[in-house]
Amino acid sequence: MVSYQRLKTSDDYTQSNPELKLWRAVLGLAADDAVKSKYKFQEGRNMVDQARSWFLQPTSNFTTVCYYAGYDPGYIQYKMRKAIKKQEEKENGEEDM
Repeated sequence: MVSYQRLKTSDDYTQSNPELKLWRAVLGLAADDAVKSKYKFQEGRNMVDQARSWFLQPTSNFTTVCYYAGYDPGYIQYKMRKAIKKQEEKENGEEDM
């Protein structure tokens, strides 16, 4: 089962709003997909690319999900750019082996 621990914040534990939890789970699952290794997850390469694109080239859909999740879209994009870049650098190192 996929975990969205990277986006959990302390207010996740105090909020009882089910819709807020739902949207945070949606955002968390997309983040997990975006940082999966394309080489260890061969059958899902297209899914990984789509998730990365969703964060790197945000649309109104991305902004809406962030809004409903209670997060600033700019901050989420900033954090995900860093995480995706780190994963891509790792993948490029593995590809050379």
